[in-house]
Amino acid sequence: MNPLQMDALKEIANIGAGHAATALSQLMGKRVDMCVPQVDLIPLEAVAGYFGEPETEVWAIFSRCESSFPVSLVFIMNKSDGDLLAEKLFQAARIPDKVRFLPGMKESALSESGNMIMGAFVSAVGDLLRKNLPLSVPSISLDLMGAVMDILLEIFGGFGDTALATETELSFPGETRRNFSARILLIPDPGSLEILFRQLGVE
Repeated sequence: MNPLQMDALKEIANIGAGHAATALSQLMGKRVDMCVPQVDLIPLEAVAGYFGEPETEVWAIFSRCESSFPVSLVFIMNKSDGDLLAEKLFQAARIPDKVRFLPGMKESALSESGNMIMGAFVSAVGDLLRKNLPLSVPSISLDLMGAVMDILLEIFGGFGDTALATETELSFPGETRRNFSARILLIPDPGSLEILFRQLGVE
């Protein structure tokens, strides 16, 4: 991949982060900031080590875009960050305590927010391709990072062998809580990046 192509992917990630911040802000009724993401293109088998220790407990949301830009996506947050983000979502929606602790409520809230963030990144690509790129219904898992990566390879390894790894941070201005780390993986099918680069004129 040449420098122009890598710059194009970084710009898409920047646009996606902006879209995601806007979508979350609308969902929560308050301002949400996202920092400029760090973006790398890495072999799929190297992902496990890229995002930290395999014993780290994480929330992971998986989705897939089949359309004209076939790509697999994974959104990852450390368990503590994900738990607190779910709590903020409950507060924004004014969900009573007796409801928010029902089985599946936290998973549902995180799945919705993760799918929204991944959709924002795919939307940034769709804008460039002038295509609607819908995502599949997401699935969510709470597990160790190493186990999540095994799931990732099992589910998506047949679709592609390279991952666009994006790491960014969410923050809520005016609140004392530290930033929330968020990681997004885009695993393009063979030929998908070529379609994008051709459209952008950076072949």
